[in-house]
Amino acid sequence: MLQSGYNFYSFDKDSDLIKDIEEFRKEKSDYDTSFFSRIKQDTCEVYPYWPRAFTLEIASFFISKKSWTYIDFHWYKEYIMTLRNIKEQERDENFWNWVREFPHALQEVMEGNDFNKYLSWEESWISHQNKLWETELQSVQKTLDICKQSYGSQVTKIHIILTPIKCTYSPDYFKKENDLFFILGTFRIDSIIHECLHHDVHPIISKYTQVVLNHTLPYPGIDRSYYLNGDANGKLNAFEEYIVCRLTDEILKMKFTLDLDEYILGNLKNLE
Repeated sequence: MLQSGYNFYSFDKDSDLIKDIEEFRKEKSDYDTSFFSRIKQDTCEVYPYWPRAFTLEIASFFISKKSWTYIDFHWYKEYIMTLRNIKEQERDENFWNWVREFPHALQEVMEGNDFNKYLSWEESWISHQNKLWETELQSVQKTLDICKQSYGSQVTKIHIILTPIKCTYSPDYFKKENDLFFILGTFRIDSIIHECLHHDVHPIISKYTQVVLNHTLPYPGIDRSYYLNGDANGKLNAFEEYIVCRLTDEILKMKFTLDLDEYILGNLKNLE
């Protein structure tokens, strides 16, 4: 992505980090970048790399580095198709034809000299981040443990994946069995809590789909991009983001609601 014009790595990042990253940008790479140039789309005005950058993050969990092929592509496709924060035209046949090329494109990158130099630098950067945020990591774990006890999450292990090139404002998460992975461009406690709460809030909102859809007013502070095409999935997606944002703010103040059902329905009623 970096070699294909991606520039969101610089948002709210340290100037020295930006300078380091830009050292790896080259006019010509030792691998074909045509696959990655198609990550950028025009379906999301706020962040044109959504959702394709995210779908590749998830796809990386389903690729064998020994054979450079997909492991259970059917499961991966099923996962992407069940997400309600992706528009239908963003996961059409054109998308699936494109994403099938990912293992081969990734292999070329991983075997290139340019990437190996970057990887060496990134490993050093991550080691420094681990030391820098050691105390905060312990605080995050304590907070997530309380969330787990309060909301009955089945997650047994949490992984935080920091990648310096990722946009600060596009954190993602992926649940595989009982492991929850957070993918972040910058270590931010609020982002980690926010993404974790999506996992807890999503099934609760699904229980009240019709109640949510009966509400017609916009949700305060939620960007219109969350409404997708304005269909049922878009409205549910926007409401989930609204609830998660409010709940994150409260938890960061160490205020834990004990009943998510009551909290969600109460917030919906207050909007009337």
